[in-house]
Amino acid sequence: MIRKIFIGIGLLVLFILSLFYFKVIWVLAPFYEIEKPVDLAVPIMDMESYKEIWDTHRRPYIYSIHPPKLEGEVCVVGIDHTKDPTNPHLDSLTHYWNIFNPEVALVEGRVGNLITWFQDPVKELGEGGLVTKLANEKGINLYSWESRREKEIEFLLQQYTPEEIAMFYTFRPYFSNMRYEKYDDPESALQEYLESRTDYPHIRGVFKTWQELDKKWKDDFPNIDWRAYGSGKGYPKGYLHEIWNYTNILRDEHMVNTIIDLVKRGERVFVTMGVSHAPRIEETLRAGLK
Repeated sequence: MIRKIFIGIGLLVLFILSLFYFKVIWVLAPFYEIEKPVDLAVPIMDMESYKEIWDTHRRPYIYSIHPPKLEGEVCVVGIDHTKDPTNPHLDSLTHYWNIFNPEVALVEGRVGNLITWFQDPVKELGEGGLVTKLANEKGINLYSWESRREKEIEFLLQQYTPEEIAMFYTFRPYFSNMRYEKYDDPESALQEYLESRTDYPHIRGVFKTWQELDKKWKDDFPNIDWRAYGSGKGYPKGYLHEIWNYTNILRDEHMVNTIIDLVKRGERVFVTMGVSHAPRIEETLRAGLK
């Protein structure tokens, strides 16, 4: 009897492991580790400068760079974030994926935690879900181009308080998801983001409840209702707007360094991002891959 139990447990473990091996269950996309970041000769366009071209540049924003002295190459695909499988931007993404035939894929965020038998990758994870699906089908490495949150926080602490940083990281996903649909229960959503997005040294436990966040919001942004606010073209003027701009630069610098490192290793890199990132990094990336 005991032998049968152990055999059953062993078979169950093997079954679960096979679900991960065959990509039925997705884990979070790993970070790409850079041994030594390069100094970027051309600075990345900040969000304030980007506002001047926000409404006029092409969408999607797609380009490739093949440095003449390197074997590697990169295809950059910037599209409007979407969780709609019928969005035509996704057709462009798939088209360029097939033409480019990548060896490595990079995605925005930490896509993962999905069971493909029951969940649609795009509906759950947006365009990053589609890229993950394509990378899994092709059997190539997939990474997040994001920097580690701990490093971002260390940089931000040089200029902002733990309370201001915790406010930003809690409200960022709340505002971002307002692009897709309004929350049925805004307070519960904010509490969930508070617990999941501030579980890092220096900002962990700064706020414990959404009511504490609400109080600080009313003190700092008395004329704005956070329940109905979407990030759209930015954040309310003040420290949230400044941190938003600063973290975008930090993230993009890490992304550009990741691309440069992979291309210099001879890889064909396919990278997707929200459309605002693509034009802002273009000149920096071209200069870094000369």
